Parts: sequence; C-alpha cells; structure tokens
Amino acid sequence: MSGSHETKNSHLPAKLNADNYYAWSYRMEMRLRKLKVWNVVTGAESRPPGSDNHNVVKAWVNRQEVALNEIVNEVGDSQLVHTRVSMDPHVVWERLKDVHMSQGLGSIIAAWQKFFQLKKSDGTSVQAHAATLRELADRLLGLGDGPSETLMVAVLMLSLPESYNSLIVSLDSHPDRSDFDFVVQRCINEEARQSSGQSSKRSWTNEAYQADAKPKRDKKDVTCYNCQKKGHYRNECPDRLKEGEKGKEIVAASGITDDDFMDW
Repeated sequence: MSGSHETKNSHLPAKLNADNYYAWSYRMEMRLRKLKVWNVVTGAESRPPGSDNHNVVKAWVNRQEVALNEIVNEVGDSQLVHTRVSMDPHVVWERLKDVHMSQGLGSIIAAWQKFFQLKKSDGTSVQAHAATLRELADRLLGLGDGPSETLMVAVLMLSLPESYNSLIVSLDSHPDRSDFDFVVQRCINEEARQSSGQSSKRSWTNEAYQADAKPKRDKKDVTCYNCQKKGHYRNECPDRLKEGEKGKEIVAASGITDDDFMDW
C-alpha cells in the first residue's frame, strides 16, 4: 500500500554537489511543494499543539520525515555531512543554504574563476555546455555578483572551439547578439550543421573504401567483345593488339610520318 507522499523512486537530474546548489535547490523546492511538505521545510508550518499521539501531530511528524528523506536522498556523498546536523528538515535545509551561499570573497573569486575558465569539451553538447555556464552565472547571482547577459554571451563564445569562429563573425552585427538564449540556439544550430557535415564526409569515405575493397571479377568468366572468347577484356584482346601492330607496320612501310598528318 503506497502512502500519500509516495515519490515512485524518481530522482532529480543530479544530486547536490559542490557546484550545482542553485539549480538543485530550485528543483528540490518544486518537488517538496508537489509533496506538500515545503512549509515544513521553510519553518512556516511548525509543530501543532497536542501530544505525540494526537493525529494532527502525527501527520506533521510524518511530513517532516518525508521532507527530510527527500532532501537526504538527493544529496551527494560529499554533502551528506551537512545533513547530519539535525533530524529537522528545516534545520538541514538552512544548513545546506548557508554552506553553499557563503558570500565570502574567496567564494566569489572561485566562482568567477570557474566562470571565465569554462571550455566546451568534445564530448559535451552545446546545450549541456550552455547549461553549465548558466549554472555558474546563477551561482554568482546568488553571491550577489551576477554577470550581465552580454558578458555571458562573450564567455560562451570564447569557450567554444575554433570551428565556431564563423558563427561569431556572423553574430557580430546581429541585433540580438547580446541575448544569451538566442545565441545559444544559434550555437546549437551550428553544432547540428557541423555534425551533419561530418556524417556526410564519413559516409563518402566509407563508400570510397568499399569501392576500392570490392573484389575483382574472375577473368575466366569474362567474354571479350572483340573476339567473343573468354578469359580477357576487349582492351586486352590479343587479336585486337595484333591488328594494332599490323596497322603500325603498314604506316611505317608507306613512309607516312606524324608531320605528314599535321600538314593535312
């Protein structure tokens, strides 16, 4: 029998780690709201009066347990230490918030460093790469020092391989060149174009290889169109070659030279 707060073993796209708190906390909040335990996590819903055996109190305790279970299950191993401070989901939530939203100068510098040093790797799609950049921008925003959209576009373009240089030039005069989402979509289109070109090139190379590797036909089954005999092609026909040699002998005997043909 499933309970009213059954989550069907679903999970967030990624567990909480040292770099994804802002995206994780937003998704986690949406899940907790769906389970109707968000007010327990924020502290807006406190323990109702009455004994522990009171049904209302039991229901509140149950929501606490559900909330805490959801939070802990979506935290990576490196972050579990921060969830052991209490069995109260409100205390645990605030602890995670304090750890990841520390606004010290060191945190700000480290976030900006990651932001500017980001590079797209070969195995990462443009969409995933842009999402990582957006996550870093959200982290900086949470630290009170978020980048502008123009700066985000500049960092995105600088983080792409040289094969995207022509796109950068084409965007230089576009009116929406400072719109991050617009530029990301253009980059995704360019990625698809490049991928299609590589696929066509590979297909052509494979076809050429297969043509070269095609086994040659056994000449014993070949019929010559000149003498109608088997075992050779027309251009290899002995009779044809003999006729050619005979023609040369006739020309030589007649005394006609190449210069005579030119005079004609």
